[in-house]
Amino acid sequence: MKKTVAFILLILITLSFSNFIPPVDDSYITSSFAEFRSTGNLPHFHGGIDFSTFSKEGIPIKAIYEGYVVRVELNDPIYGNVIVLQHPNGYRSLYAHLSNFNYTIENIIKSLQEEFQNQKIVINFPDNEIKFSQGDIIAYSGKTGEAVKPHCHLEIRNSDETLMFDPIDFLNVQAPNGEIILKELIINGKSYNYTEGETYSFKGEYPKIEINSYLFVNNNLLGLKEIKLYIANKLVYDILLDEVSKEEFYKPYIVYSKDSIAAGYIYKTYYKLYPEILGGPIKVNNFPTLNTNTDFFQVRIEAYDPWKRVKEFTFNLKRER
Repeated sequence: MKKTVAFILLILITLSFSNFIPPVDDSYITSSFAEFRSTGNLPHFHGGIDFSTFSKEGIPIKAIYEGYVVRVELNDPIYGNVIVLQHPNGYRSLYAHLSNFNYTIENIIKSLQEEFQNQKIVINFPDNEIKFSQGDIIAYSGKTGEAVKPHCHLEIRNSDETLMFDPIDFLNVQAPNGEIILKELIINGKSYNYTEGETYSFKGEYPKIEINSYLFVNNNLLGLKEIKLYIANKLVYDILLDEVSKEEFYKPYIVYSKDSIAAGYIYKTYYKLYPEILGGPIKVNNFPTLNTNTDFFQVRIEAYDPWKRVKEFTFNLKRER
């Protein structure tokens, strides 16, 4: 009986996720979840996804689900102007880089904006004081904070905001046509253009592999969702970017190498496929079991895009002694 109840609850929760709608009409995603960012005060993960507002300010931003306003933030160095909603299913949504808010909120904060000018301000609202239905206009697009051009940044968090989740797992957003590309390998500090079936050399106990890989779509680069590394047909490393904790937000080097850069229109990031830490996005680390007596290894990388489509890349590794 308990299993049946739990199964029914799981179905209801899943259905509530599928009922979330995109915040911008007829738009598309320009940045994916947990991409590397080197802007702001410290490097960090991208805490949500970005929707195009067609490089325009003032485009309506809609509530992805019914809920009430938790807070409004002004002049945050990363997020700019922000609104956060609490939803009845237990999740919160955050909308950032806004230019203006719904007139109800705008009237409340107008005097604060005049008084504090460009200082960061956080205004907390009582529960259920300002409610919105799904699809209501809550704000308008802008380029406040670290935004290079106007767009809508969307995050989905748990109720105490200690976890950020990939919004693509919650929204019914159609997967765009695109290609997963592995452009470059770095093996033990040496850079190579990736060639299918090529043999690369390494020294030491295990190869330190970094990959420059992404989903290429609409002349844009989107970060990956998951990367699995197989050596001799054994899964030795698995990175899954489906959620990021508050503690991990400013620790992107768990996943990315120091060669990565993402600022403005520059985006070139390297995923580390070798062990430094287990936990968080690192789901599997079997490198300690790699056979140190073997000199030739077949390697397979499975790269998954944000919609969980996968492409395989294969090459060989030869140990130099």
